[in-house]
Amino acid sequence: MMTTAKLFAREASMTSRREFVKAGLTASALLPIGAHADLAALEESPAASVSLYRVLYDTRFPASVAFARRAAARGLAVHAIAGDMTRFWYDDLYHRWRKEPAAIAGLTAHGALFCLERLAWEQRMQVVYRGEHGPAVGGCVAHHFEGPAPLTRAAVAATAGAAWAADLADVVAECPGDRAYRGTARSSTARALNVPTSEPLFSWVIAPVLRV
Repeated sequence: MMTTAKLFAREASMTSRREFVKAGLTASALLPIGAHADLAALEESPAASVSLYRVLYDTRFPASVAFARRAAARGLAVHAIAGDMTRFWYDDLYHRWRKEPAAIAGLTAHGALFCLERLAWEQRMQVVYRGEHGPAVGGCVAHHFEGPAPLTRAAVAATAGAAWAADLADVVAECPGDRAYRGTARSSTARALNVPTSEPLFSWVIAPVLRV
C-alpha cells in the first residue's frame, strides 16, 4: 500500500522587529493578487534550481508540444507521451527512481500527473508545483498556480503573453531547491496561442521531499 509522504515546512528567523516589518512590506509588494507566502522565508537568498531528469509532454496537445520545444531548447531531456505514461514508467522512470529520487516536470493532461504523483509518494517525492490551464471566455486561458512563491510569481508573468505554454517551460526549469515558502496565484492569458479545448492541461514539477 502506498504511503503519503509528509511535507516539512522550514521557518526562517528574523533578527529584529524592524527587519521583519521591512521584509514583510517588500515581499507583499512583490506578491501577485491572490498569492500567499511565508514572508519571513522570502528574506532568504534564492536557492539553486532543481535539476530535472525528464520533462514530459503530450503529443495530443499543441500547447504541450510548444512547452517541450522550449524545454529542449534549454537543453532539458524531453519525453513524449500520448496520454498514457505507462511505457515511460516501466521503460525509464521506474529504473531511475530505483537508484535514487530524480525530479521530473511536464505539461500534460490530468491523468498522467495523477498517476505519476501517486507513484512518487513511494519514492518520498511529491508535486511541489502545479499549474492548471483551461479555456475561458473570449478565447482566453485561465491559470491557477500552487507552489513555491517565487515560482508562482514567475508563472503569472509568463502567462501574460500569448506564448504562455512555451514560457512556462522557462518557469519550471527554474523551480527552486528551497521550497519552504509556498504561494497560490491566478492569471489569465488573452489572445492566447494553443488554447486547451478538450480538457484542462497541467504544468507540474515532482521533486524529492525536503527534510529539516
